[in-house]
Amino acid sequence: MAVSPDGHWMVFPAIGEDRVARYWLRSLDTVELRALPGTETAFVPASWSWDSRYVLFTTNNKLKKVDIQGGPPQTLTDLPLSMNGASWNKDGTILLGLAPLGSNPLFRVSAAGGDAVPATVVAKGEIRHGFPQFLPDGHHFLYLRVSSDANQAGAYVGSIDVKPEEQSLKRVLATNRQAYYAAPPRGTIGHLIFLRDTTLMAQPFDSARMEVTGDAVPIADGVDSFPAANYGLFSVSETGALVYRQAGPKPAGRWLDENGNLTGTLGEPNDYANPAVSPDGTRVAIAVGSASGRDIWILDVSRGTSTRLTFDPANDDMPVWSPDGKSIAFASNRTGERKVYVKPADGSGAERLLADQIGEPASWSKDGRFLLLATTGAKTGVDIWALPDPGSVGAAKPVPILETPFAEYYAKLSPDNRWMAYSSNETGTFEIYVRPFLPNTNSDAAGAKWLISKGSGIYPRWSADGKQLFYTTLDGQLMSTDVDISKGFQAGTPRRLFAAPGNLTNIGWDLAPDGKRFLFIAPLNSSRTAPFTVVLNWAAGLKK
Repeated sequence: MAVSPDGHWMVFPAIGEDRVARYWLRSLDTVELRALPGTETAFVPASWSWDSRYVLFTTNNKLKKVDIQGGPPQTLTDLPLSMNGASWNKDGTILLGLAPLGSNPLFRVSAAGGDAVPATVVAKGEIRHGFPQFLPDGHHFLYLRVSSDANQAGAYVGSIDVKPEEQSLKRVLATNRQAYYAAPPRGTIGHLIFLRDTTLMAQPFDSARMEVTGDAVPIADGVDSFPAANYGLFSVSETGALVYRQAGPKPAGRWLDENGNLTGTLGEPNDYANPAVSPDGTRVAIAVGSASGRDIWILDVSRGTSTRLTFDPANDDMPVWSPDGKSIAFASNRTGERKVYVKPADGSGAERLLADQIGEPASWSKDGRFLLLATTGAKTGVDIWALPDPGSVGAAKPVPILETPFAEYYAKLSPDNRWMAYSSNETGTFEIYVRPFLPNTNSDAAGAKWLISKGSGIYPRWSADGKQLFYTTLDGQLMSTDVDISKGFQAGTPRRLFAAPGNLTNIGWDLAPDGKRFLFIAPLNSSRTAPFTVVLNWAAGLKK
C-alpha cells in the first residue's frame, strides 16, 4: 500500500468481486473505498505525486499516472520492467526503481513524460537500487541499495544534482528493506521508518545534515514483507499517518487433489517459496528464508525430513531439477548479480556457475540438453533464453529463444521437448501461451503461438504425458486445459479446478509427476488476509 503525502488516502492493489486485479483508493478520513479504472493488471506498490493528486503505477511495463478525481491513466514512459518504488517532487521529477530481476539502478523521468534515464549507478557487489523518496529540499533523496554484502546493503542519500556515478557511497542506515523519511511537525529532525526483521522501527534523522542522530525505537511488531522484492508492507505520510500490515501465520506445503481437497502436508511452517517437485516425486526443492538470505532446502516427501542444500549468505532461490533428479539449478546473487548455478542434489559437490549472464532458471528439458532462463534485456524487458548442455563443465553460452518488447515469465518445456509454455503480458495482462521450442532459432521469428488462458494466466505446468496444461490465474484459480500434440498443437477450453490457497505472488506452486496432486505453499489453518492497521500521529507515542 502507499499513503498519500497529505495523509488522506491510501492506494493498494487488490482483487475485486469481479475477480479483476486493480488499484483501489481508501479514504483515511471516511469509509470511502473505490476502484481506480484503468489500473487493471497492476500489482507492484504504487506511488503518489507530491500534491496527492495523482497515483503513479506501472502496467505492461509502462509508467502511468492517473488523476484520483477521474479521467483515464496517462502513459509517461516505457520501462524494461515494472517499477519498484517511486517518488515525485514539486519540480516534476520522478525517481523510480525497477522490479527485482536484473541489476538495475534508479531512473528519473519527467512527470510530463519522456525517456527514463539512470539516476544512480549500481556499484560492484550490489544487486539493484529501489524505493526512492525525495527529502524535503526536493533535490536529495533516500533510497535502498540492495547488496549481497551486508556491510553495503542499506539506505543511502542521493541527489538529482550530481551525475549517476557521483552519488554518495556513505550508508545512512543498515537495512534490507526500504526506509521512509517521516517529516517532523517543525524543525529538521524527522525519523527514518524501517523494518528490523518484522519490527517496525523509527530512528531520528536530520534532513539537513543527511544523517541519523539517535537510537532506533520500535513502533510496531509483526509487520509483513515481500522478501524477494525487499519490500516491507508499511507506508507513512508527511502528516503523521502510518499504515502497515501484520504478518499472518507462516506457511507450509499443502498437497491438494484435483478437487482442491487437502491430502497431505509437507514441512514445518516456515518462510517457503518456489517449490519444485523432483522428477520421481519423492523430494521437493524449495527456497527457505528471507530475500536477503534464502537458501535451497530438500524436503523428503515420505520421511518428512529436510536437508539444507546451499549455505551462502546471499539469496539462493528458484530451484529447478535436472531430468535425472541428480542436480538442482538455482539463482543466486552471491556475486552481486543474479546468475544461475547448479549443485548435486545430494549435496556431494560444490555449486558451479553455469553461465556468466544475469538470469534465473525456469525449466530443464527432459532430454537434459537445455535449461531455460528468464533474463532481462536492456530494451526488451524479461526474455526467455536457453542454456545448451547445462550438465557439462565449460563456458556454455545461452542463446535467445523469445525476445519481445513484453515480459515473458515462467517458461516450461513440454515432456517431449517440442513445446514451450510461458506467461506474457503482450495483451496488457499476463496470459499463458504455447510456442514451438526452437533452440536454434529465435521462436519469435517463427510466428507460431497459441493463446491458452482466458482472462489471465501465470505459472504453467505440463502433465507428465503432455496431455494437460495447468496454470493459475492472477486471482488464484487453478485451471486445466486439455492438449493434443498428435497432429501439431491443439488446446481445449480451460476449465477451473479450484481456488488455490494462499498468496501466489513470488511463492509459486508445483505439480506431482502423477498429474493429480498439486503442491501449494500456504498457512495450514488460516487463509484470511491480514488487514491494514492505520496509526494516526504515530510519533506522539515515542518516548521523549
